[in-house]
Amino acid sequence: MAGSTEHCILVVEDDIGMREGVLVPGLKDIGFKVVGAGSAAEAYCCMLTQHFSLFVLDVDLPGENGLAIAKHLRTVTEAGIILTGHKRESDHISGLDEGADVYITKPIDIGMLTATVRSLLRRLDQLNALRTVDRPPPSWRFEVQDWNLASPQGTKVRLTHAERLLIDVLAASPGETVPRDTIISKLARDIHDFDPHRLEMLVHRLRRKVLSATSEQLPLNAVRGIGYVLLPGA
Repeated sequence: MAGSTEHCILVVEDDIGMREGVLVPGLKDIGFKVVGAGSAAEAYCCMLTQHFSLFVLDVDLPGENGLAIAKHLRTVTEAGIILTGHKRESDHISGLDEGADVYITKPIDIGMLTATVRSLLRRLDQLNALRTVDRPPPSWRFEVQDWNLASPQGTKVRLTHAERLLIDVLAASPGETVPRDTIISKLARDIHDFDPHRLEMLVHRLRRKVLSATSEQLPLNAVRGIGYVLLPGA
């Protein structure tokens, strides 16, 4: 499978012979990184230091069984979950209800398991690719209600009254150059009594303030002889 080395699989099976003699080597043979665990406690310890793309869980584990693990995993990860167990219809139904993607009955055919792993990971990769395309990139946000400017990484900068007015008028026309007079008319009652250098200083101080607070450059640019533009996405 192309890219299989990018995926790591956790196999949770208390039968050490099945785990270390069949399942782990069988999945490694087709190019996956595989970690084995004999119980829920061991599995959770492994998850503290390693990200897993898929879990293969035995239903009949001592202590916390595979059904309980599957239910927990579905709340904390989007990884694939394959449950293995005997041909008990109740286990099969419960496993799928608790969040497993696939239920494979024992005795396990390693060829069937590896084919199932490939198919499930392929579908998960396709879903993740679609989510990445559909997800808009993080951007600057002007939070009008709280009068904050939030960076793409989520750091918030509290704005002064003059800064709020400046960002408000620029954010209303993202990507468009807003004339200096239009901006000044929002900052002062009489544009003729307003020193244009005050606008330059306001912009300069805001850029410096944002950079200091967020370590990110505010996409606010001057257009020589015309005004200022807040780039799209801000």
